[in-house]
Amino acid sequence: MGVGRRCAQGRSVGAHVSQRELGCAEHPSLALPFLPSSNTPIYQKDVKGHFGCVNAIEASLDENYLASGGDDRRVLMWNVASVQADEQPKPIAIMRQTHYSNIFSVAFSNRCERLYSAGNDTSLLVHDISTLCMLQRFKADEAIYNVATNPIDDTVIMSASEDGRVRLYDLRAGEETIAVRNQGTMYCAQFNPRQANLISVCNGRDGLSIHDCRKLDRPCFRLGEPSDGHWNRGPNSVMYGQWSDDGDAIFATRSQSSPIYYNLNDGSSVEFNDSGYLNSCTVKSCSFISHDLVMTGSDDWNIYIWKIPQIRPRGQRQMVDEAYRVLKGHRSIVNHARYSAHNRMLFSSGVEKIIKVWSGLELQGYYNNPVRRSMLSRPLTGEPRNDDSTEEDLNMLAFFDLLTTNGGEEEITDMDEDDDDTHMGDNSDDDNWLAFARIRSRAPHQGSTMYVISSPELSEAELLSVDNPSEHDDWENAASSSNDGEPD
Repeated sequence: MGVGRRCAQGRSVGAHVSQRELGCAEHPSLALPFLPSSNTPIYQKDVKGHFGCVNAIEASLDENYLASGGDDRRVLMWNVASVQADEQPKPIAIMRQTHYSNIFSVAFSNRCERLYSAGNDTSLLVHDISTLCMLQRFKADEAIYNVATNPIDDTVIMSASEDGRVRLYDLRAGEETIAVRNQGTMYCAQFNPRQANLISVCNGRDGLSIHDCRKLDRPCFRLGEPSDGHWNRGPNSVMYGQWSDDGDAIFATRSQSSPIYYNLNDGSSVEFNDSGYLNSCTVKSCSFISHDLVMTGSDDWNIYIWKIPQIRPRGQRQMVDEAYRVLKGHRSIVNHARYSAHNRMLFSSGVEKIIKVWSGLELQGYYNNPVRRSMLSRPLTGEPRNDDSTEEDLNMLAFFDLLTTNGGEEEITDMDEDDDDTHMGDNSDDDNWLAFARIRSRAPHQGSTMYVISSPELSEAELLSVDNPSEHDDWENAASSSNDGEPD
């Protein structure tokens, strides 16, 4: 039985949608809470499979499968049960078409028949899970940072890109429509899980806004307008916004500022702080663990979890000054964290080549006393490697250590995107080592900091033909060897 067919045998999508629309489907995270207390033991495991930074992770709707993508330009698919129980889990599938550059986002179709991936090469690829082949390819003018699936219509997807566009795609006709356009970079666009006609849009200049797909000429609500002074005191650059399961609230991350929760029903908002939290070097996503717990990664290599106050004055802003729990174990910047309520597991990834799995159960391969490393103040000998190894590249970790400690000072921002021979300031070893890197975007300055959105790029990959599956044979063999056998 193929991967796609087995994936589609999960819970009924129709029943799930119907229960969700009626409001009678209790999320499993409410029945059995994750981290019921701030000192609940939690164990972690490192899952290897990628050859570079893991920039994207997402679970399927039934939470039986996990997809990941990163700087190695490959889209990997994992069985969550294997990730949870096996000491050294392997991906069950590798999509045959690679990207030309870093992957920034992945998503499953509702019925788990297709995988979507998008990234730095301005391409959005549609992969068939059963055959692992590419079905369709869409192009933007600049890097695509996010792809989202319509929760009701499985033939409609959406993307947000650096060219200031949010695009809707109809997979049946192979057509795209520009839904929202703006001068600033579009970092994220998400469908409301209850009302799919509502979309949240995160913009690098104007912050977070809500749009109605039935009337797209202007936002129906903008969070951060002067009238909402309690909402956003700091920078307007919002990098990611995640809807709550009931569609009533949004949790968002902001550049050079603390994350914030906004409830659309009562107008209340909560700004979350902690002395160790920092978001200045990479684009980070965020997510809900439950109706009262939210989380996001940090430049200090940790995952921060906050508890949402249950009593919130209507239309007022509250401050939470300390995290409910800080998960320590990563050895570099954490960009993404996702929670699976059905499996009571948390997945996280970032600058490292690993996907880290967190569980309240001490299973095979898990540990609770991670080995930490010291931050490197200068690069090691040589440049970051672009090899086919799952072992960590200390030079790549050092690259991001320098970005964090330097705070993106001006000598780093002077790098020209198209000039590999650019040298900055003096001729120190640090400057010479950093000069080889091609930072994908000269993103807006926040204070004195350059907002870095990708690590050094890799060489271009070959675009395989959509119409000639025989060209995929080499990738089938590669996937088979990596998977210890193709899924039945």
